[in-house]
Parts: sequence; structure tokens; C-alpha cells
Amino acid sequence: MSDPTTDPDQHSAATQNDGPLSGFRILDLSSVVSGPMAAVVLADQGADVIKIEPPGWGDGIRGLGASRNGLSAIYAMINRNKRSIAINLKHPEGQALVRQLAADADVLLQNYRPGKMARLGLDYDALKAECPDLIYASINGMGEVGPYAEQKTYDYVIQALSGILDVQGMTPLAMNPPEQDASPVEQKQALQMVRSIIYDKVTALTAAQGITAALLARERGAGGQHVQLSMLDAAVYFNWPELMWNYSFKGQGVQHAGDLADVCGISETADGAVVSGYLGADCSQYATDELMELLAYNEIPAGRVNTRAQVIDDPQVQATGILQDVEHPRGGSMRQPRSAVRFSHSTEPRLQASADLGEHTVEILADLGLTFEPMQQLARQGVIA
Repeated sequence: MSDPTTDPDQHSAATQNDGPLSGFRILDLSSVVSGPMAAVVLADQGADVIKIEPPGWGDGIRGLGASRNGLSAIYAMINRNKRSIAINLKHPEGQALVRQLAADADVLLQNYRPGKMARLGLDYDALKAECPDLIYASINGMGEVGPYAEQKTYDYVIQALSGILDVQGMTPLAMNPPEQDASPVEQKQALQMVRSIIYDKVTALTAAQGITAALLARERGAGGQHVQLSMLDAAVYFNWPELMWNYSFKGQGVQHAGDLADVCGISETADGAVVSGYLGADCSQYATDELMELLAYNEIPAGRVNTRAQVIDDPQVQATGILQDVEHPRGGSMRQPRSAVRFSHSTEPRLQASADLGEHTVEILADLGLTFEPMQQLARQGVIA
């Protein structure tokens, strides 16, 4: 911890943002991906997001995936533009600190399994009397009731339950009526996972929109409320429009259709591949650029198949400035995408590097009126770090 009286950069993350959510404060008690990514959407749009992590180890995603000097790329991306405070939620004094912070916050976001926050005395029912205007957002895996509600859930579990694996790696069978669809075993096709944590991210974007909607309702006089969503809810909603169109009508007289994805395909070229409407022809004699020009001339939507490395140098990505350079004090020079949404009447916030664990503990608690000596005592008790 540093003494706030000698820290010239205190409040920097809170004051340099000038996006459309500037002035709103978010307590981010979430971890891993679904919650932190929801919170970074709000942070990227100007909200003052305070990330609350356990002392000692912090959010477990700090150690996941590609890293440099102890900084993981995924953590740096979905926890930028936030301040970090380390609080032990299992300690009564830590719980009291969160309640104090909640009294001055607009939103509290958490993604613990159902019942965990109630056991800590930090659930919506426990806070709403003291904080009637608080938007309390809860993300969970499966929902609050049902046989799977208590199950620990990750993205791959939702992929299995949501039906997406029925689509991956399968030959087109959806022209058959649903009752005639073969089982995965009968199809004898290899099931393929989506090689991205798609439903963690879909849930995050859905949660960010729901939180913003609740803030809008509060501005119109509705007061605070509990915003709840599950990964399973978000996944089924996301899948339904076209993946489940053969299952939308109940009863007889339905004209079933093939999967929308079947109208397009990948065509290999002499030096790569393109995706376009189904061509039904061998294109391997064409160079990628040549085939792209031919398809564009005939107004057939198409895209070259980029490797992940090629995405960075794609001329469209370069021209639109999607990627920005960030200098991280621990990780060094990095590249990250800007916020996907831009606003004509708001200044785009400058990207602030993700914080070290507890980097802003002192300045945040100083805002609550604590002096340095009581903070030291809390640190000795293991309440903060």
C-alpha cells in the first residue's frame, strides 16, 4: 500500500475517462471472464470500475494463458480501465468495507454461484435496505433454481447444454424434421468444441447491456433493482434465431429448413482460402487476391481466411484503427482492441493499463475516510492488501 498523501497519480483512472458512463461507479466483485468482461465494457465507456479481489492471489485469471512478467494477456484485456482493491470477503471487516463502498456505488456486479453472496451477507436482499438505488447484477452459470443450479460452470459446460455442439463438425442434417434428426452417436461425426469461450463473452455483453438498461430505468425514477442472468439463458437466447428455427414452431405444418451456415462455405485457393456463398467449384487454381477480386466484381460477399497473425495486419483492421498500442508497466508494450462502440458526443476514454492486485487499495479506502494507520491495522489482520 502507498500513502495517498504522497501518491500523485491517485484517482487517475477515475478522472481521465470521459465516456458516456463517466460519473457512474461500478463495484466489480466478479472473477474469470463473464463478470470482468461485462465490467470492462462499462469501464471502456467511462465508468469508474473498482475491481475487488481476494488478497494474496487475486482473480484466478491473472495467471491464465500467454503472459509476460507475470501479466496475462487475457487479464490485461478484460480488466483495463479499472482500479484494484484487495479485500478479504470472508472477514467481517472486509464485508463491512464492501457495504461502505456499495453505499457510494451505482452498480455492484458479482458472478458467484447462487447462495454464496447471501452467506457473506452481501446479497441483494442484504444491501437493498441500505442502498435502495443500487443496481445489483448477478451472473451465474445455470440459473437460480433447477437441478444444475449449484453446479460449478464454465463455458464448455454451456456449450454442451446449449446445443451448439450439435452443429459443430456435423454434416448438414437439419433439413430433416426435428423428430427425425439422428443422435450424435448415430451421425457418427466427431463432436467439435467451439474453440473460443463464446458463452462467457456473450454473457458478458448481455450483462453489460442489462446493467446499462437498469441504470437508465433508475435515471427515470425506477430506483435500484436486482439484475439477474445466467450463462445458459444468454446462450440459448444467442443460439435461438437461426440455430433453433426448426424448433420454434410447435405442432404440425412446419416447413423445416437447413442451417443458415450451409449457404456459405470455405473455398481453398492456391495460397490460402476465402469464405463466400457456396461456390460449388474447385478454386485452387486461383490466388486468394485474384479470387477476391472476381467475387467482388460479381458482388458476392467474401472474405479472405486470415490466420490469427494476419488479423493484426489486415488492411481493413489497420484502416479503421481497431487495434491500439498500450504500454503496460508490468507487461510492456501490448496491443488491444479499442471499445467496439463509439459515440459522436463523448470523448473516447484513453486506455488505462490493468492494475496490479491492490494497487489502488489506499486511495479507495481514503475516499471512505480511512486514514493510513487504520489501513495498516486492517492489512495486519489480513482484511486488505
